[in-house]
Amino acid sequence: MGYVLTNKAKDIETTNEELCYILGYLATPGRIKYIEAQVPYDKENEFCEAYPGQLYEKMKNTSDKYSYQFRIILNYTQNCPEPLKDVLSIGGGSNECISRGRFIEKIINEYGFRFLEPIDKDLIRSNVEAKHPECLGYFDRGYNTPL
Repeated sequence: MGYVLTNKAKDIETTNEELCYILGYLATPGRIKYIEAQVPYDKENEFCEAYPGQLYEKMKNTSDKYSYQFRIILNYTQNCPEPLKDVLSIGGGSNECISRGRFIEKIINEYGFRFLEPIDKDLIRSNVEAKHPECLGYFDRGYNTPL
């Protein structure tokens, strides 16, 4: 995997514990509607090199957008962790959207989330365990947060 966003892309600042809780929360079946990647028509090759096999939406060459648009479209935001609640916005036709590109690129590259594909909870959990074994309980608590 690679990175395509510029330094202007925004992240969500968290502790490792908060991050692992958020990853569990997002990995809960039905929580995420989809994670979208809108790719400018002249940057498709760059995207495909960075994210081989990942799905994306091609922007029309008449679009006024010249940069990538990464969004997490949520089905539910009940019991949303504060760091996510603070960044929810309108986007992708939804009021329940996370448009923090650096954060999305991180969870795609480092934890096993994928653009426009179902969530693989076991892969994400194993990546959390490998990177933050001391925080696995936070992942499980986030995962078991009611919808």
